[in-house]
Amino acid sequence: MSSPCIVVLAAGLGRRLGLGPKALLTLEGETLAARAVRAASAAGGRPLLVLGPRADEIAASVRPPDREVEPVVLRVTGWEEGMSRAWRAGVGRALQLEPGLPVAIVLVDQPGVGPDVISRLLSAHRPGRITRAAYQGRPGHPVVLDPDHAAAAARQAHGDTGAREYLQAHPESIDTVECADLGSDDDIDVAADLARWPGLG
Repeated sequence: MSSPCIVVLAAGLGRRLGLGPKALLTLEGETLAARAVRAASAAGGRPLLVLGPRADEIAASVRPPDREVEPVVLRVTGWEEGMSRAWRAGVGRALQLEPGLPVAIVLVDQPGVGPDVISRLLSAHRPGRITRAAYQGRPGHPVVLDPDHAAAAARQAHGDTGAREYLQAHPESIDTVECADLGSDDDIDVAADLARWPGLG
């Protein structure tokens, strides 16, 4: 039985944080890339890891011997233009791998998004819709998009944004699902953000 692709966006250099690619930061003994892939797999999805700089090193970090679902690894060029390059490439590959199924988008720098959050979104998703996590009423990540929405959002993505403009333009198509009881989409962008995650480094 096919499973929806869960695109893990991990193609950034982490310039603002200044520690190299955030996908290689470690928490509780695993890289953030490995953590996100594990969450995607445990939620019942097909992990698709989208990589840019230091791709081989990141890919190697998510392949321990006990990995149940091997992620599909997609190396992208032109990642310097911002998130949109990885977003378009990841969604395009997901639609090729699992045509007709929704596409979930997970950001590698949000370690509070675990399998329970992703699983809740996938379970709540309805055909033809966009399903978005919310935290105490605030819309956030992950996002699950039906194929037509995913393809349209990918075409519109540019610069350092993914689906933000598309989501803003189509509020009538979005179902929000409260997930604050399961996790957090707090991201790691600057040094001050590290304080929320003791041991992250």
